[in-house]
Amino acid sequence: MGSVLIIAEKPDQGRTLASPFKTKKQQGYIEILPNDIFVDGAYVTWAIGHLCQLKSPEKYHEEWKKWSLDTLPMIPERFQYEISPSKYKQFQIVKKLLERQEVTDIIHAGDAGREGELIIRNILLLTGVKKPMKRLWISSLTKKAIEEGFRHLLEESKTRHLFYEAYTRACADWVVGMNASRVYSILLKQKGMSDVFSAGRVQTPTLALIVKREKEIESFQSEPFWEVIATFHLEGKTYEGKWQQNNESRIKDEQLAKKIAAFCEKKPSEVKGVVTERKEFQPPMLFNLSSLQATANKRFKFSPKKTLDVLQNLYQKGIVSYPRTLYTKKDMDIIDRIGEKLNYNGL
Repeated sequence: MGSVLIIAEKPDQGRTLASPFKTKKQQGYIEILPNDIFVDGAYVTWAIGHLCQLKSPEKYHEEWKKWSLDTLPMIPERFQYEISPSKYKQFQIVKKLLERQEVTDIIHAGDAGREGELIIRNILLLTGVKKPMKRLWISSLTKKAIEEGFRHLLEESKTRHLFYEAYTRACADWVVGMNASRVYSILLKQKGMSDVFSAGRVQTPTLALIVKREKEIESFQSEPFWEVIATFHLEGKTYEGKWQQNNESRIKDEQLAKKIAAFCEKKPSEVKGVVTERKEFQPPMLFNLSSLQATANKRFKFSPKKTLDVLQNLYQKGIVSYPRTLYTKKDMDIIDRIGEKLNYNGL
């Protein structure tokens, strides 16, 4: 049995994962001293987000360097990753740790999602190091969750599909973004607009929805309508009721509305039926990222990025669960763990 190399997604996350143990800080990584979980000790290092990126068009074919309609569409025979120039130093630190003889096993400790899966596996693919790997899969960074996660690691095959999902998405983004951006820029330049116009798989349809909605608002013409509201007195109680016909209460003719009101005024009323039913309401689900961003924007005018930044900071402190999760039903036991972190128990 040898040492284990734990690869986290970010420096703060790496330091948090090492915090339950006795450690020694090193340049670009942390050494975990032997303990009951890591009998021969371990190393914790990290990416800094994506250490690797898909190669630019000209690195596949020289002729793709020129922005011309003749070179489109650009679709590589096989997509290739390269080290991000600004993160080369950290990549080399991770690579050297992976190549150490005493490191016999790897723990993939990226975020519990598709992008986290892609970030760490891409590093391993580029280094070419092949050693047994397990997956740390936790949704919070409390001390208890970290220790339990390391004691119950997943087989890497359990989350491999997430890598394929993220890889496919990245390739699709490349194909759409690189080709569509060039098409728009070249054609608009022919119309006298010399600039680079960005297009993307998500960006462009989203922008189209915004433009469509803006045009609907600009072309909207309000139409006046009237409603007839009556006050009823029954058994000492007073309530209001709204006239309607075929479940429609809006009247577009003012004179007709006045005639209906005059006809009904001071006329006796009759209760046609009473419906009594018992309804049960389930407590609301926990937030996922999208629903929380929508709520934060509605209540506090936070941008989606600000909400994510706040969540990420709280996640690093072990106060909330992983912010990018798509799920809200699972891992409910996190509530008690977070309660311990905030000095209260249960909710």
